[in-house]
Amino acid sequence: MIDFETLDDRGVLITGGASGIGFALAQAFAAQGARVFLTDRDAERLTESARALGVGSAVCDVTDHESVEVALARAWENCGPIDVLCANAGVVRSTPLIEVGRDEAEWQFAVNVWGVLDCCQAFVRRLRREGRPGHLLLTGSEASLSHPDFVRPMQVGIYHMTKHAVLSMGDALRGELAPDGIGVSVLCPGPTPTSLAVSSEAARVAHFGGKSELRGPEAGDEAAADARSRDPREVAEAALAGLRRGLFVIPTHPHIRDDVRARYQEIEQSFDGL
Repeated sequence: MIDFETLDDRGVLITGGASGIGFALAQAFAAQGARVFLTDRDAERLTESARALGVGSAVCDVTDHESVEVALARAWENCGPIDVLCANAGVVRSTPLIEVGRDEAEWQFAVNVWGVLDCCQAFVRRLRREGRPGHLLLTGSEASLSHPDFVRPMQVGIYHMTKHAVLSMGDALRGELAPDGIGVSVLCPGPTPTSLAVSSEAARVAHFGGKSELRGPEAGDEAAADARSRDPREVAEAALAGLRRGLFVIPTHPHIRDDVRARYQEIEQSFDGL
């Protein structure tokens, strides 16, 4: 397993690394001496972010298997062996679950679930070939752990489904990969001010064509979300702290504990009711 007490000369690949939590993770890892490599589908912003940090980068669409393989190979060539994969790329869109079309639902799953799994598979294959340990940090969400009341008006049910899947994926992978010395953690952040809605809409338009509608989670209860928000840099520092402690689930916001407790109290009450 990877020892996160020291990150000097560790190789870290971050998908969705041009902005938001991905870029904050890059800053945090780089500040601790890691060799960081960024990928993102937004070529212009990726170039700016990589230049700002002085790190390597490659444009990558996680829904494209070949793109993932090429990016991983370039990361290995650019900064040496990769020890940590931060599978962070994701999208979200506000659409009532009862009305969402199959194409849109499958697109969100393609990015948030299959894209994460494809990156993990490619990375683990490389580690196994070289007999190296490693670590997977999957970006889930507080939506991986519960469905907070303040989020419900945002109507991001497909997103919630995908993030529950990421938690389940991580749970399965940690059992499968433990014999290889490959650890797994799932980062579960609460509200964080990023450009996720904007980048998601750009990705949607690129995938489906047409004009931007920009219907993101910002259409929900902004005041409630703002009261709970943490800066992406705080989320990244919480991620590193969780990795050092060997945590599987890494929650980043205090209110997540209450939401999780409420969910499991409801489950306990259901058992009592039987």
